Amino acid sequence: MNVCLVIPTIRSLSFLKEWRNELIKCHLVIVEDHARKEILTPTKGFLSIQHYTWNDIQSDFGKNEWIFPRQNAGIRSYGFWKAYQAGADVIITLDDDCYPAEPDFVQKHLNNLQSRAPDAWFPTFPHPLYTFTRGFPYGVRNKHTVMVSHGLWSNKMDMDAKTQLAIGDVNIPAYPPLRQCVPFGYYFPMSSMNLAFTREVTPLMYFPLMGKDPDGRPWGFDRYDDIWAGVFAKKILDHLGLAVANGSPFVEHKKASDPVTNLVKEKRGMKVNETLWRIIEDTVLTSKSTTACYRELAEKAGFPAGSYYTKLQSAMRIWGELFD
Repeated sequence: MNVCLVIPTIRSLSFLKEWRNELIKCHLVIVEDHARKEILTPTKGFLSIQHYTWNDIQSDFGKNEWIFPRQNAGIRSYGFWKAYQAGADVIITLDDDCYPAEPDFVQKHLNNLQSRAPDAWFPTFPHPLYTFTRGFPYGVRNKHTVMVSHGLWSNKMDMDAKTQLAIGDVNIPAYPPLRQCVPFGYYFPMSSMNLAFTREVTPLMYFPLMGKDPDGRPWGFDRYDDIWAGVFAKKILDHLGLAVANGSPFVEHKKASDPVTNLVKEKRGMKVNETLWRIIEDTVLTSKSTTACYRELAEKAGFPAGSYYTKLQSAMRIWGELFD
């Protein structure tokens, strides 16, 4: 199993020292959100190490480099593409403020991606081994292939800035291991701080235009890159009968961002977020593969009028064409 870990960062990678016993069987892809390397590249602890910057994006994509955001964690999509090019079977992504919270981090993601989800019924006890409780029909227990493993976190809850400023930090104690699947027909707030997915769904993992473009001009939205990518991906996964696991492995989240700054970044996207998922839900898909579905979604989604959405659809098309 070829496992690749993608980390976007603007900070020191010293946090990786805490992961030294967990990630030794992974290939590492660093996507530094700077024009050139300013961060020291690790020299050991991984099967291989690749370190990319804006210059590499420009070299690879030329006039289309703009599809990868700058000064935003959505730049990690470039790392997904490089991992895909390198033959990754599974891609894991972590934020640089996340630390080990339970053992066997990689294996637990792999176990999720080798599991199957039930159909029509929701398990009331989210045991990691899927030991179903009394009355759960045997005929619906293992119906859908899991393609996305959405890991959770302890310590600092991943909240939007408005909520965090209203109620303060919510410190979550360590959880026992668990696994549940996001029900079909439901969306979920996909956090990219601890996420794994199979090679086959890489075409769905484009994180939309946020932060700034390569010339430093703001796109007008920020901090919804993983959320909106999750909405697009879940629509297609549901259509194809593919599942999302949620739960273990946990990480400890030592939140590095500031809620006052985040409130400014999130303000415009918060309004759009209330309706965007409904636009995606109303889009009718007919294609039979992840790549074809993503390109169909880009063409058919009834995005609002405006230059941002025109550029977003163009970026989605360019991303989708990478996987032809």
